[in-house]
Amino acid sequence: MDAYQISLIISFILAIAEVMTLSFILLGFSLGMLAVSGVQYIFDGYSLNRDVMVFALVSVVSFLVIRKLFKKKSDLKMLAEDDINQY
Repeated sequence: MDAYQISLIISFILAIAEVMTLSFILLGFSLGMLAVSGVQYIFDGYSLNRDVMVFALVSVVSFLVIRKLFKKKSDLKMLAEDDINQY
């Protein structure tokens, strides 16, 4: 098996785990591994530094974008109303 195939399998495992947890954290990691798989396929091989950098960058950016897209508008309102310090 090539390195990109292993990365692709890990990406699908993370996506399946995300479907089971519904926390949107593992989805960012899954997209990061999918990007690593694409880079490994394009450059035909495994490079630890490059792959870790691509994984970290894509995971953080996709996590932030996903959080922004799926944030509920009622979350902020609930925080203001349910303040523990209000008497």
